[in-house]
Amino acid sequence: TYLGLFTRRFAATDKYSRVLGCDYSDSMLTEARRRISAEPKLSKTTLTKTQLDLVRLDVGQIPMQDASVDCLHAGAAMHCWPDLNAAAQEIHRVLKPGGRYFATTVLSQYFSALSAMDGSASTAPSQQSFQYFESVDTLRSLLEEGGFEREKIQIEILGAACVVIRAEK
Repeated sequence: TYLGLFTRRFAATDKYSRVLGCDYSDSMLTEARRRISAEPKLSKTTLTKTQLDLVRLDVGQIPMQDASVDCLHAGAAMHCWPDLNAAAQEIHRVLKPGGRYFATTVLSQYFSALSAMDGSASTAPSQQSFQYFESVDTLRSLLEEGGFEREKIQIEILGAACVVIRAEK
């Protein structure tokens, strides 16, 4: 799971006071717990500075105080969020001034390419339960509407449809 991958990487540095791995899916959290418990360097006796916790939450209703988070990472997740506007607003709300948001997602053409490769319509955007981002401008507008300033948003396309987002509050 992406949640488990980056949560483990951040925690393993033992540089942060707290690392939270958050997901709405119980099965994603279960898998992340399994992978964390399998890594000796992530045990509570090994981590001396970092408290590592996994939390189930809806990104559209983050149960954290305003301006309380230094950094938020969403790996391959945005296209799965049901309410993108609420999520963008919540992310902006919980970030401290100068806090950063990093994310990866895919543009809608990715799903069309998958459909063309396997010759079926089952992976076409109309057949999936994902949010679709037609362009970088769509993503930029989403973040601006969430409260981020245009000049503090960087969006890069890697390959044909993978998008890397960096935004600062």
